[in-house]
Amino acid sequence: MVELDGDAPLRVQLADLVAARIADGTYPPRTAIPSGAELAEECDVSPRTATEAVKILKERGLVRGVPGKAVIVKADALDALRRAARESG
Repeated sequence: MVELDGDAPLRVQLADLVAARIADGTYPPRTAIPSGAELAEECDVSPRTATEAVKILKERGLVRGVPGKAVIVKADALDALRRAARESG
């Protein structure tokens, strides 16, 4: 969960939480993640923090926005997560 006194900024913690949910299948490829408002409410952060977390997820290549619709987990998100894990480990 997101912790106010955690080591990483809230936006990074939230992005990591959503990335973990993508990895564990909670948000499978080609499906929508919760809206920024839903993420903000669930994790008790500001909507701006949730928006910044989604931006981080886009930069990591895990999600893409569909204008006027939703933010979708990319088909190759699991591959991107595996690559990132190999590069960091």
